[in-house]
Amino acid sequence: MKRPERKRTISSRKDQYMTALLLVAMGALIFRIPLGIMIGDKGITCYASAYEIYLVVAGTASYGLSEAVAALVKFRVKREQYKNARKVLNGALLFGGALGLIFSAFFCISGQFAAEKILHVPLAGLAVSMMAPSMFFIILTGVFKGYFQGSGSRMPALHSNILHLIIMLAGGLSGAAFVHGYGLKVSALLQNDDYAGAYGAMGASIGLLAASILCFLHMLVLYFIYKSSLKKQTGREVPKNQDFGFHIIHMLVGTGVMYSLVWLCFQGLPLIDQYLFFLFGDRSGENIAAWGVYYGKCLVFSGIISGIIIIFCMGAVRRTAGLIDRDEQRMAREKLGILIHQCAVISLPAAVLLAVFSGNLLEILSADTGRQTVGWMQLASILIVFCVYTAVFVEILVRSRRIKYVVLIGAGALLLHVGLLSLMLKITKLGITAVLIAVIAFYVLAAGAGFWLISRFIQYKQEWIKSFAITIIDSAISGVIAMLLNKVFSPLLGVAVSMIICLLTAIIVYLVLLVVTRAFDEGELEEMAGGGILIMLMGMLRFR
Repeated sequence: MKRPERKRTISSRKDQYMTALLLVAMGALIFRIPLGIMIGDKGITCYASAYEIYLVVAGTASYGLSEAVAALVKFRVKREQYKNARKVLNGALLFGGALGLIFSAFFCISGQFAAEKILHVPLAGLAVSMMAPSMFFIILTGVFKGYFQGSGSRMPALHSNILHLIIMLAGGLSGAAFVHGYGLKVSALLQNDDYAGAYGAMGASIGLLAASILCFLHMLVLYFIYKSSLKKQTGREVPKNQDFGFHIIHMLVGTGVMYSLVWLCFQGLPLIDQYLFFLFGDRSGENIAAWGVYYGKCLVFSGIISGIIIIFCMGAVRRTAGLIDRDEQRMAREKLGILIHQCAVISLPAAVLLAVFSGNLLEILSADTGRQTVGWMQLASILIVFCVYTAVFVEILVRSRRIKYVVLIGAGALLLHVGLLSLMLKITKLGITAVLIAVIAFYVLAAGAGFWLISRFIQYKQEWIKSFAITIIDSAISGVIAMLLNKVFSPLLGVAVSMIICLLTAIIVYLVLLVVTRAFDEGELEEMAGGGILIMLMGMLRFR
């Protein structure tokens, strides 16, 4: 009886860890909202240029090394090979440090070149050069995260991520405000308003640099504290086969490449899209501002909502992946069906309500209620559904140790995405609309391929009526009611108050509709996050 309880505790900790990481990721998205208000859409484009280079280059190396170190250290710690575990750490620090120095030096020196020739946003050069040194520190921090994780402790990585977010928020916004003020003076002197946003983006980059340095120092301090206990373990270690130099590097590269490719396929999308957008389109101030709207508003709101939904589904994802990994196909099929239904019930109405309230949100945050901008936000709402399903299926495949399939899915979807976007930008004048269509296509393909593979592994057949058809109808009805009420209340109460009232009304209507249309069995609800609310509602309406 004690062993299962321990397993539940460990699993609960893993869920808490993943939830915390997702919350940190959403915090990074939320950061763009006040930053965009402060430095404007053109400034956000400059920041996006620098941040996406940082995310792709340093993020790929950091994530790959972190996962590789975690796997290699875990293997050795289990066998009490503590000296070999430390050798893995030392080898990873040397390798990661070398990579970090090369990347940092290159982008620090050639930041302006990268901004002009790769990103096609010359004024982003200031932010790229300022952000470049952070690559060195974030890669080394990733190595330490992997080492602690492999040693059995996820908390140092979590604390580091939280610290990084806090410093980035405080330092980034403070730096942006201070340097943006200087940029306004430069803009006035040169009679070019674009410089204010560029300097503001550079100020935000200072915050990211400060965060990366302090997180590295935090990890270093934790390691030296932890080192004393390692020495005691080393003293008890029975001599075993020892790892050496190039052998460690070979293992790190071999293990980390697959994880790096996963990161690159899914996290590299905005950078690739920006390159193609300015390559095939004009580089006018209007287009630069349009990209800022897409990056700082469309992706932010769809990303935040998707992240919240994924948090709700994380426990079910873990359980489903565990069953697939153990080849318990009957139970896996049952859990997968409930998970897919749960994702639909949450993501579909969320997408509908974001589309309904896009105008309200834009007016509250930026007073930008142009028809084009609202249209982009409404189109971006579709991303919520497919981002959620992509994340869920990818996580199931990774947790069930089928990462090579994730790489194939990501690479295939990315190639088709690049082809589609290039074609649309060449032959049409859709601009940001073309980018959104291509991004939606990417996630549709990725989610579809993930679903198909998992279905084949466990012989799963999807039920469509209850999971999707009824849910779409219920979501549409609640969305129409919210839209009509919003048109009535907005002139009377203001956009913010109207949105809150209409949103709450739509949620209540939707929940009642789920009960009335019998979208769930009670057994399903007991397995779902938040299912207790619907069970209670069923009892109140006497549908049980």
